[in-house]
Amino acid sequence: MEKQKSSKNTPNQQTREKIVNALLTLIKEKPLSTITITELTQLAGVSRMAFYRNFSTKEEVFSSHLKDILQKYQEEDRKQNLQGIYYDRAHMIHCFEYWYQYRDFFDGLIHCGFGNIFLEYLTRYIIWKWKSTCQDASQYYRLSAFAGALYNVYFSWAYNGYQETPQQLAQILNVPCTEQPPCRWQPAR
Repeated sequence: MEKQKSSKNTPNQQTREKIVNALLTLIKEKPLSTITITELTQLAGVSRMAFYRNFSTKEEVFSSHLKDILQKYQEEDRKQNLQGIYYDRAHMIHCFEYWYQYRDFFDGLIHCGFGNIFLEYLTRYIIWKWKSTCQDASQYYRLSAFAGALYNVYFSWAYNGYQETPQQLAQILNVPCTEQPPCRWQPAR
């Protein structure tokens, strides 16, 4: 399993990362609802007090870590200072490379039925970053639809075992629909 790296290396941050990694290990073995705080803290090598000092529930482990991941993404995105529009190739490559780096976490989130948290945070970020470029209401809906499409592409990419590279995915998404061969609906047999 990949370890999530942090720019902060405080004892508290190390404790939080141990808890996240332990939870990701346990959810591969059993449903989240059957995981106890005791077994989670034992696997993480931390006390129950340390868990409750950082989180109030197992679910909060996911939402808190997701916030941390997306905050790091925002910082990295600002540093790259990519020019262009939200759906261009450079932005797509950056996005998919970043998600691939944290694939164990995102896969665990989806596996536990918390993919909606990922989608919610992704949608908020995309609207926050790109809505200021155009203030009409239609832009809000286009950005929301784009966030949903990105989430579904990630879900499909994960489901298919990450066979494509981030560059290949960006290329697939960068080809306008009019250039694609038409897909015809065929009734199920």
